[in-house]
Amino acid sequence: MEQDYLDKRVQRSRSAMKQKFIELLQDKPFEQITISQIARETNYNRGTFYANFHSTEDLLKEIITETLNEMIIQIKYPYKSIKKVNIRKLPTADITLFKYFKDNSSLYKLLLSDHIRVDFRHQMSKAIEDLFLAEYEYELPEDSELEPKWLYIYRANGIAGFIIRWIEEDFPTSPEYMAKQIVELMLVSTETFFLKE
Repeated sequence: MEQDYLDKRVQRSRSAMKQKFIELLQDKPFEQITISQIARETNYNRGTFYANFHSTEDLLKEIITETLNEMIIQIKYPYKSIKKVNIRKLPTADITLFKYFKDNSSLYKLLLSDHIRVDFRHQMSKAIEDLFLAEYEYELPEDSELEPKWLYIYRANGIAGFIIRWIEEDFPTSPEYMAKQIVELMLVSTETFFLKE
């Protein structure tokens, strides 16, 4: 029973420090935030901070890891109980990813801002790429000479760029619209293009 109490206390202190750190990052760059400030503003001492995190870099890394893990859960949500996915028949209402980004807009805008030193754009792309390479297997035409790895990398980075631009433009279209667009992007193939005058 005492261990449960200690575990909950540790979870509370970790959660409070993460939340305060995110709040502080809204107002100032990463380099200007100190451990003393985080501890003071959460009513904990520096010892409690160090019992949970090695440094502010460690704290930021944990926030980013948790955020990317949640993003991956949202990407996988529409096909959590499907073995073979037909993109054309996928109900766009099942795609919760864009609603998730909009619901967590302040966190994603912060992580994409210049307030942190980490290239979060690259980390988003890499997380999606790793998911595609590890868990997806696209059916390609039998005569295709495309190495599947490059298709996964191309799609993963395209999807990440698509999402990032939507966030940076402050969500100019609805999550439902974006879900439909992502499905269309996954299906479209163009063999020709014209140079504009």
